[in-house]
Order: sequence, then structure tokens, then C-alpha cells
Amino acid sequence: MTGIPDESDDSIVELRRNYLRDAPERLTELRKDLAAFRAGESDALASLRQRFHRLAGSGGSYGFPGVTEVARRMEQRILATPPPTLDDADLFDQAIRDLHIAFDSVATDLDMPMVLGRVPGFGYRALVVMRPTPVRQGIADALKKAGFEVEMHDGDVDPWDIPPSRRPDLVVIGTDIGEDALVVARYWAAATPDRPRAVVLADLGELFDRLHSAAAGLDAVFGPAALPGELAQYARSLERIGAPPPKVIVVEDDPAQAQLMSAWLVQLNAQVTLCSSAQHATETLSREFPDLVLLDIDLPDVDGYAIARLMRQDPRLALVPIVFLTARHSLADQMEGLRAGGDDFLGKPVDRSRLLQVVLTRVERGRRIRELAHRDGLTNLLNHSTLMTELEHAIAFSARHGEPLCFLMLDLDHFKRINDSHGHLIGDRVLTHVASVFRKVLRDSDLLGRYGGEEFGIILRKCGPDGGRKVAAKVRQALTNAPLKLPDGPEVSTRVSIGIATFSGTGRTSATEITAAADRALYAAKASGRDRAEMA
Repeated sequence: MTGIPDESDDSIVELRRNYLRDAPERLTELRKDLAAFRAGESDALASLRQRFHRLAGSGGSYGFPGVTEVARRMEQRILATPPPTLDDADLFDQAIRDLHIAFDSVATDLDMPMVLGRVPGFGYRALVVMRPTPVRQGIADALKKAGFEVEMHDGDVDPWDIPPSRRPDLVVIGTDIGEDALVVARYWAAATPDRPRAVVLADLGELFDRLHSAAAGLDAVFGPAALPGELAQYARSLERIGAPPPKVIVVEDDPAQAQLMSAWLVQLNAQVTLCSSAQHATETLSREFPDLVLLDIDLPDVDGYAIARLMRQDPRLALVPIVFLTARHSLADQMEGLRAGGDDFLGKPVDRSRLLQVVLTRVERGRRIRELAHRDGLTNLLNHSTLMTELEHAIAFSARHGEPLCFLMLDLDHFKRINDSHGHLIGDRVLTHVASVFRKVLRDSDLLGRYGGEEFGIILRKCGPDGGRKVAAKVRQALTNAPLKLPDGPEVSTRVSIGIATFSGTGRTSATEITAAADRALYAAKASGRDRAEMA
């Protein structure tokens, strides 16, 4: 095998395969850091160095010298004097491409399973089919900043001329290639296993109405006023939706069927949790948040309809797709499933290709819907209602398990002055910058949301008062160390006041009471002006 030591130990081979399944997420993180570096974020270079360092070490440990060589070279460049500048961004971009090639090569050598006829891809790719104009270059630059690897063609590219490992995730067709633009777009959007995740039209002259574009199978149309800004925002949303591996809960009491479906889903890089009963599923859903639930109707304790009804009554799970697994094929059974909240049905015995296609489609559509319903449009943090729902759930979970909980309410100081001095567009940039800083200092298990205006909320599970104070101190310091750097202006510094409320099983028992206590502590912090954090 090329670049891989000959190794017959099945356990070693499986470890390498598991490592490769995480490769898409690793490369996505590198692309996000590179986008942050291009945007001038102060800590992006340090994060890039750390990620390259980890890849250099892990590549050697798992016997992937190509990965190690590229990652170590980039780490050394970052540590060199003088330090990298924006002129080095293309160097890092090429390194990420080289890592993609290295990962793809060893994936093929290890006979990694095909996904619906396609070799697993790594990273995010965009293909722009337009004439070489400043508009095309602007689109390409915006997509690169969004973390995409971009390839450009003048209009003479055939989908089947592109190798499977280089197939794009996003295809942008420009109407400036001529009357065949819609024909080319329809060709790319055809319902085949290798269809890109999104095919969009850059309608430079507003030549096509949306009905004809939708009939051609296109996912979106962007007129001249929406280019490149709204297209780049769409691409970032596409990346966020697709970045994490799908989390699928399979509720199936037949062990053989459950294991078979799990083995198929692993081919999608899915994280699978198996549940053999309704009780087991209910307990799992109380602590996990899946992208999709495959739900057998006939279970040993209660039927799957009951679980579906419970999910639809829970605000956290109300939008999670439910696909019923059933040997029942009558119209009455399907009507019952739809009334219970199901989205789709898979008849038993389950067909592998149909299962994988349904999971891919439902997961992505579900993520799109939840993005719209649960996320703040500006900062991409949890919106107010979702934050409060998550806080209610966290309080209930902490009460059942006797765990501490902290809630932090944060308010940017003198934010009105920023809007008055720099304008509301800069004010919006400050909010997105602050949200990014907060995310980087929190644990994966911490939940961050926009409470409203310039106020934010953080839910810290398994965290007592001392831990809450430490997180507050980290957040304040991180914000002090990372002012927003404007391209053509001064730095914009921000400070934050923080109110901390705790839950310990007694006293405050609802999200309303916790937030009210945190709000009082926040008011006290602003009034005192001492360390700018107060405990309720």
C-alpha cells in the first residue's frame, strides 16, 4: 500500500480507518481557521499551528507519513521568523489540499467503503462555472473566505470529467456562459448518487424566473445584488449544516437488523446509537440530540408511535426527522405514523441504498430547518427561545442527576457608543466577533446563545459557582485580548459585564427564575464596576 506500512493486524487497520473517518472534520477545522486568518482574527494563526502540530503527531502514530510531512512543514512555517502574513494564506490553502490528497490516497489504500458510489471526500469544494470576470473572482474569493476549496471553469466542464474524489459539494453556474446555463445547471442537479449537495444559479442578468429554476432542480438562485455576499452566506450555512457527522439513533429490537443498519450507516461516517426498546430510546433522547431517529414501530414495550409523539411534544426534539421502520404496509399504518409525527417510512427488509439516501437527505434538510428555527441569523448562536428551552432541559437533567449548573448572562458595555461612533454595520460585526471569541473559550458541552440585543447567555452543565467564576474570568480576558480589527480603521475594543446564577437542586427551579437571578447579578456587576462579574 502506498505510504502505509504493511500491517496484517485487523485492530491496527480498524484504528486507521477510524482515524480517517475523522479526517473530514479535521480538514474542516483547518479551513475555518484559515478563513479566520484571512479575516484578520488575532488567534487564528495560533489555532492553525496547534492543528498542524496535532496532525503531524497523529499522522506519524497511525502510519501516514504523507500527512505528517505536510503538517510538520506548515507548523515550522508558522513558527519561523518572520511570522506568516496574509501573503502566506495561499500556502496554507495548498497545504490543506495536499492533506486532502494524502487522506484520500490512504483511504483508497485501506479500501474504505464507498458512499453511494463515491469515495469519501475530505473538506469542502466549490466549482464556479462562469466567464473569467471580476464578478467570478469576487465569488471565488468570498467562497475561499467561507472555507471552500474553489475550482473555476469557463463553462466547458463535464461533471463526469471530474474524478470521484474531487467532486464538488457546491456548484455555482453563471448565466454569463450563455443560453445553455440552465441546461448545464440541470445536468449538475440531476438526481444521481454523485449529485453535489447544492447547485445554485448566479443569475447575473436576472434572465430566469425562480419557478423555471426550481423546475430545473436548482437549490437556490442569486441575482446580481446578492453576489457575492448572500451566496457566501449560503455557502457558510451549507458548511455548518454538513460539517459534523450525522448523529443517528436506531431504535430496533432485532439485534441482527440493528447491527446491519449500523454497519451501513458507518459508511456515511455517521455516529450511531442503538436502542433495543422504547424505554432505552427515551433515556437516550433525554441526554443526546440526534440528527435523525430510525424508529421501529413494533417494539417490546410500547410501539414506536408513542416515542414519536413524545419527541414532537419536546421543543428540543420537535424538528428532528423521524423515519419509521416497519413491516406494515397498509395506508392506515402510514396515516397513523404521519399523525404521530413521522417524516418517512422504510419498509422491512430495509434496502441499503434507500436507507443511505433517506438518511442523507433527511439529515441535511433537518439541519437546514433547525438552522432557521433555532439559530440567531446574525451570530449563528442559539436564539432566545432555543436558549431558554435548552436551559429548562438542563435544569431538569441536573435535578434528576444531582449535578450543579451555572447560567451566565453577559452584556457588552457601552455598545450604543459603538453603534453611534462606527455605525450599525460595524456594530453587527462586533456582535459576530464577540460571539466567535466566546465560542473559542467554551467547552463543547457548554451552550452559548444570544439572549437579545447585545446580551448573551451561557449554560454551563456540571459546573458549580467556582467554575462559573473561572469561565466568566476567561471570557472577559479573551475579549480583552481580542479587539476587533477593522480593515481600514482602528481596533474596536469591547468589555463585558457578567451576571452568574446557579442551580443546585433547591431554590430556583425554572429557566425564568435562573435568568431573573442572573439578570439581577448582571445589574449589580454594571453598578459596581469592580471585577465586572457578580454571583446571584
